[in-house]
Amino acid sequence: MKRMGVALVVAGLLSVTVPGGAVHAAPEPGSLGSVVKAIKKQFAKHSSVRFSVKRHGGPPSYFDMKAFGAYRFRTSGMYAADTTEITREGEGISRSRGISIGRDFYSQAYARSKDGKYIWKSPSALGKWTYGRGFSGVVWKEDLINGINPGFLELVASNGATSSDGGTFEGVRTTLHSGTVTVPELGGRQAGMFFGTEEGRGLWGGPITWKLWVGPDNLPRRFHAIMRFTPDPKYGGGEVETMTMNILYRGWGSPVKITAPPKSLLTDDW
Repeated sequence: MKRMGVALVVAGLLSVTVPGGAVHAAPEPGSLGSVVKAIKKQFAKHSSVRFSVKRHGGPPSYFDMKAFGAYRFRTSGMYAADTTEITREGEGISRSRGISIGRDFYSQAYARSKDGKYIWKSPSALGKWTYGRGFSGVVWKEDLINGINPGFLELVASNGATSSDGGTFEGVRTTLHSGTVTVPELGGRQAGMFFGTEEGRGLWGGPITWKLWVGPDNLPRRFHAIMRFTPDPKYGGGEVETMTMNILYRGWGSPVKITAPPKSLLTDDW
């Protein structure tokens, strides 16, 4: 099994589900409750948004990365994603693309050295796509650390978020919501970084210091998080590792088409 196959297996093992709390009272204008309401309205409209991510640091098993792509929504939340991820691994650069539509997942990835030679490919034939179904590690869930995830926003809203003038971002006046929340579990999988709220579940926990800039429509424009991975002593302890993550959201409601690759290009060669 190639590298991507191993990554997906690990991603599935790292998957957890944390149910998001419901917003029972009418949210106050300018509050995180208003942001959650605006995001869920986009879900109900089967809308979409484009995004870009930069991530740096973290435990030794993580690579610095940048990614870009788009999300499509359904009433229940995230339905489809098309993500291209680029990382530097030693002397080479790896590039992967994953398309997730419901429970179906398609991927292709490769790494090349500085002289342009392929270090590895998955699948082995360029232009082909691997296919899988039901990989829990690639599915969006309410435990992702993301500025458009209602589960995360409801968690931080219950832990003392503050709001202030966020200035102008890309020509739009913004409100800045910010705060810090400490969770007993921090980790990552194909779909993104995640948190857990149950003690004793993971190798790392620690504080997440976050900032979220939203426009006049209460829709997120930028999300910034600093995660401090603190090792659980029962797993041997170790040094605290810091990861920073910055996500930009653009084109709320603009047309986005996410489709599966042609069947003729699918293979079970990982």
